[in-house]
Amino acid sequence: MPTPSETLSYEEGPEQAAEYLRLALAFIGRHKIAPNPVNFALCYDYISGRNPSLKDALDRALTSRGYTEDVARALYRRFIWDDDKQHLEKLRAELRTLVTETISGVSQAKTHAEQSADTLTAKSARLEHSPSLEEIRQVLGEVVGETRSIAKNSHLLKEMLDDTRREVEALRDELEHTRLQVTTDALTGLKNRRAFDAAFQQAVEHPSNTDAPLTLLLVDIDHFKMVNDNYGHLVGDRVIRYVGSILSANVKGKDTVARIGGEEFAILLPETPLGSAGRVGETLRNTVEHSRLRHAGVSGGGNIGSITISIGITRYRPGEVYDDFVGRADQALYLSKNNGRNKVSVLDVNGATVPAG
Repeated sequence: MPTPSETLSYEEGPEQAAEYLRLALAFIGRHKIAPNPVNFALCYDYISGRNPSLKDALDRALTSRGYTEDVARALYRRFIWDDDKQHLEKLRAELRTLVTETISGVSQAKTHAEQSADTLTAKSARLEHSPSLEEIRQVLGEVVGETRSIAKNSHLLKEMLDDTRREVEALRDELEHTRLQVTTDALTGLKNRRAFDAAFQQAVEHPSNTDAPLTLLLVDIDHFKMVNDNYGHLVGDRVIRYVGSILSANVKGKDTVARIGGEEFAILLPETPLGSAGRVGETLRNTVEHSRLRHAGVSGGGNIGSITISIGITRYRPGEVYDDFVGRADQALYLSKNNGRNKVSVLDVNGATVPAG
């Protein structure tokens, strides 16, 4: 996948850019996409064909009618621009400056210490040749002055190192805060798409058991638009957090639960065969269906009707690319949606349907 700097570097000439512009606007109109800067940047790159991963992701979102503002922003941050990387670059620059200044300060202190050592050695040599009382008093005064200079520079070095320590601690805290922001979904507290992608890479590149299966569950809240339309976005956010908490509470420690879109979640299950993953999916589906979320502003005792989820499951085929793996789970999710929702559908690596357990 191109990096943000590569994505923002356009090499086409005026005529080619104008053609991409015309095609991008036609694409926006054909799919009834709002012509805002985020959508235009995505569609321009889609038309240019220079980012196949973006094209696949946008195709999936449009095909499933899941192209929302949240999805557009997520795609933009993933494929076009990444503020978090800019922030990390700023932190790295600050740290480089801090290290350079510290090295310079220590080097200066070292030079001064070496000069002081040479000076004291010379003073000591003068005392070896039976000096007079006046010469001894003069040497003593010079030694006292040099000692005070050493003490002063040692104090300055200590202050500088103390300042450096405090700055390093502040940078460390900021870096940890940034790390959490980069990998955590702000609404649910779950992993975000970036963290999910990293977990997948970790699972396939450094598996704890090379023969262990890796399975993926894609989870989508059914009729979520109706929740927003009927109760408002604040209640919609509560529903997303509510479903996310159920998903998180019903998986194991080494599993990864992430919110990867507006009302879409992904669960990565290492060392879990399809049959077991299907049972996990049924447990999650059943738990959500039979839970009730209360809201004070809702009539009828405060319950927000029945919340249900649809789930698509598949297993990883060693060596396949990420988009094929996720795409097959997407196909399974579409089966659940097309078969009435509140369903769990499982596809094997060959596309064959497998009972959900």
